[in-house]
Amino acid sequence: MPRPIQRFEVGIKAFVVRDDKLLLLQESGTKLWELPGGRIDVGEELLPQTAVLARELREELGEDFRVDLGPLAVTWIRNRPPDFVFLVGRLCWHRQGEPRLSQEHAEARWADANGWRALPLAPGYLEGLEEFWRVFPSLAATRRG
Repeated sequence: MPRPIQRFEVGIKAFVVRDDKLLLLQESGTKLWELPGGRIDVGEELLPQTAVLARELREELGEDFRVDLGPLAVTWIRNRPPDFVFLVGRLCWHRQGEPRLSQEHAEARWADANGWRALPLAPGYLEGLEEFWRVFPSLAATRRG
């Protein structure tokens, strides 16, 4: 008997670093906090992850907000019943500009290694952020040379 095939969405998120802090966004509808980025759209399956993430960042943070896209940082799962989203987080460095939020998000906040803990996080983000800070305990050490 064949096993059922798992079906889920894949999203690419940005761990945007500036001055040893991480950019978090509050979702407009749920008021929960997450990272910038989003799901891979139909037709983008064969595009590089960096192209998909660059599109998402432009949509969510505006054309003037610039980052340098970096390597894979961590992966985690966001449960969105009845399904879930498999998230791939990439380390990114803020280059210029301030976020100009789309209607998807109500607020942006730069949080240090402990500042995010008081925020109500979207499902799965506790594990994703804990893993990020475990892998990158000093963001200063991740700066490009």
